[in-house]
Amino acid sequence: MELETIRERGRALGVNEFVLRGSKKGVIQAIQHAQGQSSCFLSDERFSCARRDCEWRGECLKLTAAWRR
Repeated sequence: MELETIRERGRALGVNEFVLRGSKKGVIQAIQHAQGQSSCFLSDERFSCARRDCEWRGECLKLTAAWRR
């Protein structure tokens, strides 16, 4: 999903504009928090994730170099 689309979604949920100018990881975590979910996107919690219905799951569990996180 494009970052601008994610930011628009965050605006619709009332996420702070300052947060929306940050990284994709931070914006998605803020959206998760606004939805009342655990802010686990690209955190260590993802390795024990049991939520199969999470919309960010595919991108979250994708392999990423440690220096890019």
